[in-house]
Amino acid sequence: MSWLTNFVRPTLKRWMQPRPVRETQWVTCPACGATAFHRDLDANWRICPHCDHHLTLPAERRFALLFDSESWSRIELPGAAADPLRFRDAKRYGERLKEAAALSREAEAVAVAHGRLEGEAAVVAAFEPQFLGGSFGVAAGEALVAAAELAALQDAPLIVVTGSMGPRMQDGALALVQGPRVGLAIKKLAERSLPVIAVLADPAFEAVTDTLLLQADVVLAEPGARLGPPAPDPFAALDTPEFLAPRAGVRDAAAALAAGRVDRIADRRDLKAEIAALLDILRRPVPGATILTYRPKPLISAQDSDA
Repeated sequence: MSWLTNFVRPTLKRWMQPRPVRETQWVTCPACGATAFHRDLDANWRICPHCDHHLTLPAERRFALLFDSESWSRIELPGAAADPLRFRDAKRYGERLKEAAALSREAEAVAVAHGRLEGEAAVVAAFEPQFLGGSFGVAAGEALVAAAELAALQDAPLIVVTGSMGPRMQDGALALVQGPRVGLAIKKLAERSLPVIAVLADPAFEAVTDTLLLQADVVLAEPGARLGPPAPDPFAALDTPEFLAPRAGVRDAAAALAAGRVDRIADRRDLKAEIAALLDILRRPVPGATILTYRPKPLISAQDSDA
């Protein structure tokens, strides 16, 4: 009797109860408000099928998007101090890191992998926007430096896909010095004529973005990617209408393209082909191509000077 009472009846009761639909099965587009089944959205690389709005894409999916099938592997990144300043706001920094790791299934805000992109070796560093908004701290800086060193070791190009709310305030001044460190690592790739391509995905707020805009050979941006100052709330939920609300100093990819800060806007579904074509140009310049040299006209002609 106890077995029937304690096991069989509760089990049957659970089976007979209606099962709730998971909240994540249907996703609402923050741009147009339409809903899409999560599997259909994932199959379309998290691009809204109704308005083509590009939602945030996890780092793992970035690797699947850019690398050839089953040709890539992730690298183990150097560890960084979990809480160098013993920072605490509403929660302890260590607690926020644990929650972010559980939510994103990533150890930090940047993941790195190497493999084949259209048959050619490449190194990709991708920001994970669900890990504290992809905020740029000490560990993220270490990851990007490691990615650049790996690219140099493999004589391969480096592709960096950003998606960051800005510098990580919990790391204090240590987060601010990561930009110059990454810049020096990228400079070493330039000295070896290894291409560096930056892909700006929303959000692309200031931190490492400025370094990449200055030093990358080509800067691509996904449609709707926004550039500007760090977000006032680094813990704000992503992919919401509130997150997409206009903010002073923030411009979208189209405005950045018009201002010359971005070289090209590339749809996420075409990103792999775009990068492959660019790498083919950068690594295999046309033999005998004419190099144009700008020769300014003299302000005073020879006849005018004789006169």
